[in-house]
Amino acid sequence: MPPDAEPRLLGIGRNLPGDPVTNDALAGPLGTSAADLTRATGIAQRHHAAEGQGPSDLALRAASDALAAARTEVSDLGLIVFATATPDVTFPGAACYLQHKLAAPTIGALDVRAQSAGFLCALDLASAFARLPAPNASADARYARILVAAGEVFSSGLEFAPRGREMTARLADGAAAAVVGLGDVGPCVRAVRWHTDGSLADRFWCEFPASYQYPVRVRAENLAAGLQYPRADLPALGPIVTERLSVVSSEVLGPCGWRADDVDLAIVDYAVPEVARDAAGRVGLAPARTIVPTAEFGHVMAAGLVLSLSFAAASLSPGAKVLLAAAGPGLAWGAAALEF
Repeated sequence: MPPDAEPRLLGIGRNLPGDPVTNDALAGPLGTSAADLTRATGIAQRHHAAEGQGPSDLALRAASDALAAARTEVSDLGLIVFATATPDVTFPGAACYLQHKLAAPTIGALDVRAQSAGFLCALDLASAFARLPAPNASADARYARILVAAGEVFSSGLEFAPRGREMTARLADGAAAAVVGLGDVGPCVRAVRWHTDGSLADRFWCEFPASYQYPVRVRAENLAAGLQYPRADLPALGPIVTERLSVVSSEVLGPCGWRADDVDLAIVDYAVPEVARDAAGRVGLAPARTIVPTAEFGHVMAAGLVLSLSFAAASLSPGAKVLLAAAGPGLAWGAAALEF
């Protein structure tokens, strides 16, 4: 495929809402100390959305910045793909809300639910759509420009009490977006791989409200037990995630002909920063060239990878090789290779 026919990230934007929420601010409600929170989670701060904000609100600013960076008008978009585990409402999807807030044309707008691997899933879909030929020789490509958004608002569904300490200290809010299309500027999408293992779904999940429960989706006893809040068996998942992140990283490095030493920047994300670092180490990625988004601003699931990429992009030179890898509920995990 010629260089100008490879899908690229033509522009990136981000939105981390409000001021950072420090461990000092959380320690009291969670019944612990700031030092213990830092030690237990590897996270010092995170961001929380304002009351009334959903992921589409956060993504609106990120998408606007991405469009501006890509010199793309909203009217040029052929598709919107929104990765989120926390949509504004049960249905319709967050992509529908973002489409309306952008005043976009009546193009397709869909959500993807791959949790922490959500951006990778959305990027894979967008890259495939971008490669589709035009309907006829004289027509513009139907999907010449695709908006990939990723956003989460967890803070409105966390338990700010000692029982919720572990997940409340880890999960965070934020959004990022990228315009994907063919061109000769921006990082090329060299390879994407992602996987799901549903047999591990109840190891990291938020069970209620649940449509399988009749006649109401959440009962008083569910609420009393805190089953409406995210839960995870992080100790049991640690070795599994480490192994799967390392394997999927090799799955994208190999087809590109890259070795770990060739990677200029690795962004590896998981709710437990230590696990992400262990996975990077198993691949042979240099610690000095590895960023763990969760350690920087909490675990923003679908948005973590692209948030960190948005910060790092300005410092990367042409030819820089970047590895993205993430894992989370599903169990879903994946990786992507980008070349600037």
